[in-house]
Amino acid sequence: MPLHRLKDYYPDYSETLADGQMDRIGSYSVYAQGEDKVGSAKDLLVDDSGCFRYLVVDTGPWIFGKSVLLPIGLARFDYDQNRIYVDDLTKSQVEHLPKYNDDMVVDEHHEEQVRKVYQPIAQGRSNRQFLGNNYGADRQTQVAAGDLRRMPPLGNTGATGADEGDLRRMGPLTGSDRTTVENRPTAVHNADMPQHSPSIYDQEMSYYGLSEEDNHGLLRSYEERLIARRYQ
Repeated sequence: MPLHRLKDYYPDYSETLADGQMDRIGSYSVYAQGEDKVGSAKDLLVDDSGCFRYLVVDTGPWIFGKSVLLPIGLARFDYDQNRIYVDDLTKSQVEHLPKYNDDMVVDEHHEEQVRKVYQPIAQGRSNRQFLGNNYGADRQTQVAAGDLRRMPPLGNTGATGADEGDLRRMGPLTGSDRTTVENRPTAVHNADMPQHSPSIYDQEMSYYGLSEEDNHGLLRSYEERLIARRYQ
């Protein structure tokens, strides 16, 4: 399945949805075990369905100055400190990751080489409770655009002084917050939304599954907002 850079897939995401948060992905530093800095976040890669799949990491002066891919499920986010941790990752493992170039097509061979390096870390995620179990099947039931429009605009401040639109305080849409594809408002027709079929990403949850334990709630919320925005 082809992968796309976020800014190519959603050209206006920073102006229409990010509101000073998602457009700061380049401000996040990436740390391996022992508070060892191994690079800085550079970009996000999404698949054809609009799901986040990889974080592009620029290793800069820390490791050979190359860019590498990090499966999104292995990244643990600290939004307050603008840090991304990869538990149990070593500098040696990063050194052995295949180089990623901005203009390259990420093929199956490249992804397989990436997963081999991260395999010991992925095995340690087997006990995670992933956001939206049966992730692949869950994508068959797309988030209704009407649900997402009910969210307060990012950055609005209520009477309590809390940031009502701050997605750090929002959990993933579940239960009655979701509607099925068949029950979506007519403004968003079935033909306008991707009919997602389970892919290798849906099957490899230990690499690509998002979990509360790794502080992925904000990321999942943005993913849903961006998909709905694109297919309105």
